[in-house]
Amino acid sequence: MMVVSSQRNSYFMGSSEFFFHPGLAKLRIKELINGKTDQMIQAMSLRSGDTLLDCTLGLGTDAIVASYVAGTNGRITGLESSTIIAEIVGRGLKTYQFDDKEITLAMQRIDVVQTHHKDYLASLPPKSYDIVYFDPMFRSPRKNSPAMDAMRVIVNPNPVDRETITMALKVCTRRVVMKERRWSTEFERLGFKEILGGRYAPVVYGVIDRQDMV
Repeated sequence: MMVVSSQRNSYFMGSSEFFFHPGLAKLRIKELINGKTDQMIQAMSLRSGDTLLDCTLGLGTDAIVASYVAGTNGRITGLESSTIIAEIVGRGLKTYQFDDKEITLAMQRIDVVQTHHKDYLASLPPKSYDIVYFDPMFRSPRKNSPAMDAMRVIVNPNPVDRETITMALKVCTRRVVMKERRWSTEFERLGFKEILGGRYAPVVYGVIDRQDMV
């Protein structure tokens, strides 16, 4: 059952509730403002004015941070194959109000498209976005989280395949980036040889530059 109000958009599955919340986006943006490094932004080499295709939007936290960095001249598109998640998160991005106006505007600039990323990639001409990003659902959760546990019930569980990465490399102008656990075998399976991230971080980013594939 979906419940929509001015304060909260939720989807109930028995006793579980899935709802939009920007999570750690505000903290990450504040740290960027204070001169700290965001490992995702660094892995993307994302700059003001860049365009990013987030193929696995989920709760949208990464897309919010990216939208803030890309700024008003950038463009962030978030793809979500789950109709329920796309609806809840899409509404939340447009209606959630931070006390920081710039973060609120960054959220509102994100375009949410309900579609499977493979279908969307196939529809795009070459070099449509600077960066293409994947944050697949981890095979097993890192820790217990009510929000993530609720999302697992409705999210598309299928892993990214090698053909999708090939398509993403054609669509980007600079690089394809994927978020995964540090020791994940997904990087090798999908052809990611460059791995970036904090020395002790449990989550890191695989990078494939388009120029390396030409």
